[in-house]
Amino acid sequence: MPHFVHGNCDPWVLLQCLSSSVHQGISVIDKDLNLVLLNRTARELLDLPEDLLVDDPSLASVLRYNAHRGDYGPGDPDKQVAERIELAKQFVAHDFVRERPDGTLLRVQGTPMDNGGFVTIYTDVTQEKRQEEELKSARQKLEGTLSRRDLELKSSRDLMLNAINAISDGLAVTNKDGHAVLVNDRMREIYPQIDKTIEEGGTIVDIIRTVFPDEPERSLDEFTEDPEMWVEREFPDGKWYKITRARTSDAGLISVYSDVTSYKQQHAVLRDHTDELVRLLGQEKKLTEMQREFVSMASHEFRTPLAIIDSNAQRLKRRIDKLEPEMVLDRAGRIRESVERMQYLINRFLNFSQSQSEVGGMELQIAPTQLRELVETVCSGHQSVAKSFTIHTDISGLPETSEIDRGLVEQCLSNIVSNAIKYSPERRDIYLEGKEDEGFAVISVRDEGVGIPEDEIPKVFNRYFRASTSSGIAGTGIGLNMTEMIVKKHFGKVEVESRVGEGTTVTLKLPIKAKQKRGSGKGEVSGDLAGAA
Repeated sequence: MPHFVHGNCDPWVLLQCLSSSVHQGISVIDKDLNLVLLNRTARELLDLPEDLLVDDPSLASVLRYNAHRGDYGPGDPDKQVAERIELAKQFVAHDFVRERPDGTLLRVQGTPMDNGGFVTIYTDVTQEKRQEEELKSARQKLEGTLSRRDLELKSSRDLMLNAINAISDGLAVTNKDGHAVLVNDRMREIYPQIDKTIEEGGTIVDIIRTVFPDEPERSLDEFTEDPEMWVEREFPDGKWYKITRARTSDAGLISVYSDVTSYKQQHAVLRDHTDELVRLLGQEKKLTEMQREFVSMASHEFRTPLAIIDSNAQRLKRRIDKLEPEMVLDRAGRIRESVERMQYLINRFLNFSQSQSEVGGMELQIAPTQLRELVETVCSGHQSVAKSFTIHTDISGLPETSEIDRGLVEQCLSNIVSNAIKYSPERRDIYLEGKEDEGFAVISVRDEGVGIPEDEIPKVFNRYFRASTSSGIAGTGIGLNMTEMIVKKHFGKVEVESRVGEGTTVTLKLPIKAKQKRGSGKGEVSGDLAGAA
């Protein structure tokens, strides 16, 4: 742990600031030249007694100790201390290497603080300096050897260099150990650090790493035989090169770099144009599909409100002189409700199409809804049109309210009742039952119509699918597909039971309390629903 000396600085702040440098010696003095921090590493590097600063934490105390033991050489210790105190008072940044009497080399880096104090970092660079001297000596010997060899090869090498420098491609030749023995000027432009790397004894991998630091170690065989070895590459300056490699007769390697930037740019432009064309074609196809879907949806979903409008309009036309005002208002109200229903459907269909093209889905408009009243409205509307049918309802067990998207659920129920009527050409009774079951509102619609073959029941929710028993009966095959998707978005379920010649029962199960998709604050209708609707 660091040794703290009393002062005005907060030691915890100092610890936080210096935590990344605990491997070095650190001292901090305040503006009064008192030491407020001296960590253990600094005390060991300076060879100071642990209790030196207990009674006197001043910088002068440390300087006096060093002077008396001869750290500053021969001379008057008091004068040596005074000179260094005067320098310290200037609070000037410094960076120098000091040799201690035992031969240890310390790098001393001092930085003034904004509050007038001073931070000093001590680093033992003894080994580093020795290695530098040894490396320098080895390099000098190598340079001498290379110089003598260069003189011997210079005449023949110059002739060869002039020839390869005339080549527009980059060219490099390595020996069997992977060290470059010949490079032309173009290759130097591609790898600006190549000469320095060669001088340092680097291999072809080291040369590549001057531009691509993450290049893995490879043997010369891998350069020519490894299928994963790159033969084309983009360099940081944006240029692309095609690389051709071949082994030499003495087991070396020849590498040729050909600039293919212009070709790549042309290829990229062509690819961009192709991608844009594909995108535009896909967008056009999507828009065409959306238009077709909108027409299908409109033709399917507008039938019921149009039938209600037509039925009430004909009744008013035939009996206008006989109807009581209340009856006229009732008929007009039904017409108005159907018009509003059509407006609602148009808006939702347009929203479906827009959401499909923009975000791939549409939010459900969940709200507390009078569920029984919704069922009665749907049945009343169909009953007013299909007068030859009788819709029997038993919804006493149905919860009064439910959290649903009223418009969409109403459309689902209307689809199911409409199908029950449409596919019961002989028998005229439709049965609707509502109840509550384990947190779900359950609505079942049963008819006694043509029924659906057992093997076709799993397909009834497929878009455009129509059972074989529906032959001769008008329909598009999108109603149940849309119904299932809407109910699923409510986290509900649609079930179908049917026997040919006996009829069909379709059951909706909707949560009474709205459920939400995990990670979302709203219910959402997916792009599939947009397409189905």
